[in-house]
Amino acid sequence: MGILLFVYALCCSGLSAGQTGTAQEPFTVQSVLPGVRLTPDPRIPKEACSSAVMDADLFIRTALVASGVPEDGMAPLIAKIQDAYAGISGQLSASGSQEQRAERTLQLLYSVLLSSYEDNQTFVNTALTTGVYNCVSSDVLFMYCMKRANIPVTAVETPLHAFCTVTVDGRNVDVETTNPYGFDPGVKKELPSGASPQKKYVTVPAKKYANRRNVDDRRFLSLIYNNRMSILQQQKRDGETVGLALDAMLLQSGSPQSFTTFSQCVYNTAVGCTADGRDEDGLALVAQAQDLLGPSQVYRTYASAAVGSILNRYMKDNDFDSAFAALERYKPLLDEADYRDMREGTLVNSLNHAVTARPLGQALSLIAQNQSELSADDYVKLSAFAYSNAAAAVASGGAWLDAAALLEKGIAAFPSAGTLSNQRSVYRRNYTVEVHNKAAALYNAGDKEGALAAVREGLAQVSDSAILQNDLRRLQPQ
Repeated sequence: MGILLFVYALCCSGLSAGQTGTAQEPFTVQSVLPGVRLTPDPRIPKEACSSAVMDADLFIRTALVASGVPEDGMAPLIAKIQDAYAGISGQLSASGSQEQRAERTLQLLYSVLLSSYEDNQTFVNTALTTGVYNCVSSDVLFMYCMKRANIPVTAVETPLHAFCTVTVDGRNVDVETTNPYGFDPGVKKELPSGASPQKKYVTVPAKKYANRRNVDDRRFLSLIYNNRMSILQQQKRDGETVGLALDAMLLQSGSPQSFTTFSQCVYNTAVGCTADGRDEDGLALVAQAQDLLGPSQVYRTYASAAVGSILNRYMKDNDFDSAFAALERYKPLLDEADYRDMREGTLVNSLNHAVTARPLGQALSLIAQNQSELSADDYVKLSAFAYSNAAAAVASGGAWLDAAALLEKGIAAFPSAGTLSNQRSVYRRNYTVEVHNKAAALYNAGDKEGALAAVREGLAQVSDSAILQNDLRRLQPQ
């Protein structure tokens, strides 16, 4: 049996009363994306959706619908399985026990229908017409025969396999339908006698049976859809899986497990949109699926990444108005915490940009206006950045002390912003180095008095400068 490639996420409510559609009344919805179907197959029998155990005719018809057989192809295939069963039942001993009849049916099924195993061949119509089967399609044919014979049969699902169990003569017996001798696997069986007088035996091992669970007919036939989805996923055709997942969900009356599969298929398709640079398309699909059948955590996971991508794209171009508009548009798809983080991040980026583009007074005013939406740390950082950026502009013209004086205002307003103190120290040092170099040039030119005056002037501005204090000691008369 093929395995679905995706990882299941949080189970949420599926088709239920009060939502857009119900298992009993399929809805009609035009998908926002071409190639994605959001209307269930109307041919899924209504009675199948409410039947944990189906009769043989309903079971095989539903299996063929799940296999994707068009309506005009149904009758020949149903006739073929009916003829096959008639041929099989005609070879069964009327006096045989239920166990003997069930075991012999499996063997005869291989003589009239089944021929070769292929892991992904889950289509019941293909098994009927070519004899190629996997565990699901062979189970369907065997279970049909058991239902016709009035022998209780139950499907069994494991993470990697499917088989069935029959109740015969008061006991339950496993049946590995992928082998003609798979009745009661693990038990040694005598093969039919041939030309050799020596008896031959075969034992079909009981394998892949860990974590087994009995499932009803609806869940079992949904495995046909699941295998079809798995094949499409391998072919990178995720959009086509959404409709199949919806069909399986309808068949299973909106069970949590079927909703998980549906929402994951929507998620995979949306991720494909993002990979193609179409975040908006992916979000539109997720929004439509959520409106249709309710929320899922995987939708929010996708929305967080996709909306973040859109915001980054706008902010790269400094188009913060569009970023805020997009965030509000997609807010219903986001967790509250994600929305808050994204809004604050967008706000911080927009204010950072404003700091670089506006005068200091305007920048500080804008930051103050938005203080209620900022964390205390971001508020201090942004305000300090505004002072730092303005001081850097002043310092770029060589006005080191003016720049330092501006920073002192910032330090007074935001004493916890250590970066401002460090920046002020750099500018004051730059000033003292300039004074030192000027004094050195005057001294080397023979103007000792001029050098001394320059140093004294510098110390009047930066009295704690060790460089200028040392210059003063060297230049003053002893």
